[in-house]
Order: sequence, then C-alpha cells, then structure tokens
Amino acid sequence: MAQVRERDRDRYLSVLYAPAAARPGLLALHGLDLEFAAIVAGSSDAMIGEIRLAWWREALAGLDAGRIPAQPLLAVLAAQVLPAGISGAMLAGLEDRWLAMLGGDDSGAGCGGALLFNLLARLVGGNPDVAAVIGRAWANGQRADIATPVENSLRPLLGLARLAERDARHAGRKGGPEPRGSAGRQLRLLAAIAFGR
Repeated sequence: MAQVRERDRDRYLSVLYAPAAARPGLLALHGLDLEFAAIVAGSSDAMIGEIRLAWWREALAGLDAGRIPAQPLLAVLAAQVLPAGISGAMLAGLEDRWLAMLGGDDSGAGCGGALLFNLLARLVGGNPDVAAVIGRAWANGQRADIATPVENSLRPLLGLARLAERDARHAGRKGGPEPRGSAGRQLRLLAAIAFGR
C-alpha cells in the first residue's frame, strides 16, 4: 500500500473507492505495474532491465505451480489475486509492454493498459471487456470510447483514465501536468466515480 501511495497517488486514491475486500488485490496489481515501470525508468542499460523483467516474468509464471519466492509483492499477489481466477501467466503478460518500452517502443502501451484494467475489473466484479477499453484509453491518454455512465465497480478505473486524458491535454502546458494527488485531480477522480462519466 505504501509503495503505491508513494509511486502514484492517483492510483492509490482510486483504490480507496473500491470495495474493502478487493483493495489488497488492486494495490498488488497496481504495485506490480509500478514495479515494472520503475525497472524501465531506472535501467540505463537495457540488458540489465531485460534481466530484471525476465526474473519477474518467471516468478509470476511460477505462482501457478505454487512457487512463491520470498518477495512480499509476489506473496500478496498469490494470496489476493490468484484466488480471483487470475493466473500467474496472466500477470506475467503485464510485463510485455514494459519490455517493449525498455527498447523504446511504446506502441504496445494500449494493450498493456487494457490487460491491467481487465485484471483489475475481475477483482471488483466489473465487466472486464469494458475495463479493457478504459485501460487502453488510460495507457494512451485518450478519451475512453464507452457508453456512460459506467457501472459503479469500474468507476475508479474510469477516474484514472480521465486523469490520464487530462494529463495528455496539459502535456505541453508550462509547468506540465498537475502533481499526482493534487486537489484538482482528486475532484476529477471523484466526478468520474460519482457520475460514471
């Protein structure tokens, strides 16, 4: 929880609007995605980044065989996410977009966002197909092409997509996008959660 709060306050706040029982799994999925992002951002040598991502892919796939390394995030994923019918192999698929980004190719960002949001939706009982559309828009900073209002369980995800769209619009602005977790961002997140738009 602390790592997600520190790395991406918007994601952390969105999880607080999900049902309490789903929050540990949601935080673990966001934490995994943020761990991959940190590996890519912190890898000055692509080969070392590839090795680190490969370790995660292998460890995630190993969860299906009951192999849980002494790594806290993997333990939480095994305890909170796998029981929801999400396999370690599915989790390992999240690594694909980050591996491509390590090589400078961000064309797969939308697919990676779609997979992440699909998995998040499974934890809250939302429609995974609608969530995938929202996730693709989130990853690309575009408007989600969906019928609104969105079902309650997916509204925190829609809020994240609306914030990403807002960031894309303000990217060229002096000073850049608003800081994560700022009052304006929180209001936009709340509006999406309240009205599903």
